[in-house]
Amino acid sequence: MKRIAIPALTFLFTIMLVSNAFSLVSIYAGVQGGYSAQKPSFENVHFDTNTTFIYGLRGGVKVLNFAFELNYFKAVHNIEMEDFILFNWDGLENDYSFIGLNFKYIFALLILQPYLTVGYGYYTADIHNIDKDNEGGYNLGLGLEVMFGKKFSLLVEGKYHHVTVDIENFELGLGDFTVCGGLNIYF
Repeated sequence: MKRIAIPALTFLFTIMLVSNAFSLVSIYAGVQGGYSAQKPSFENVHFDTNTTFIYGLRGGVKVLNFAFELNYFKAVHNIEMEDFILFNWDGLENDYSFIGLNFKYIFALLILQPYLTVGYGYYTADIHNIDKDNEGGYNLGLGLEVMFGKKFSLLVEGKYHHVTVDIENFELGLGDFTVCGGLNIYF
């Protein structure tokens, strides 16, 4: 994460030092909520897709058509298994969260601002009474932000998250699709 954060902060600091560049920089903070559809994967074990509510925070710096965003979300999934020959996690809860950095490329079209996003961060999976693990993973997505003046925006965003965690020495892949709506306030 330091490999991404240090060059990003150096770039932003350089932009701010250039005359008149500060007017091109926007700082924002916001909230998000939506749905998360998690599909765990483990060899020879089948899981049902479980959809649950997701909530979180975001904050970032926008420079021209680029944005660097710190993102956090949390979701609680119930594990639903079709086949549990090796172990029985059916009915247990998986507290699932993410904290990391996202890079956004924005296609500014007046008040509509569609964007592409890619990010990396740390995912935590905590299966109650079984085990907990933190691992690095990536996400890819796209979204649309609608600006209402210079201080307020609403957005909708869809992302695919991928991480593999080690739960009780089992490599459990956590493929996750999220669809969120939110609002940002610009400073």
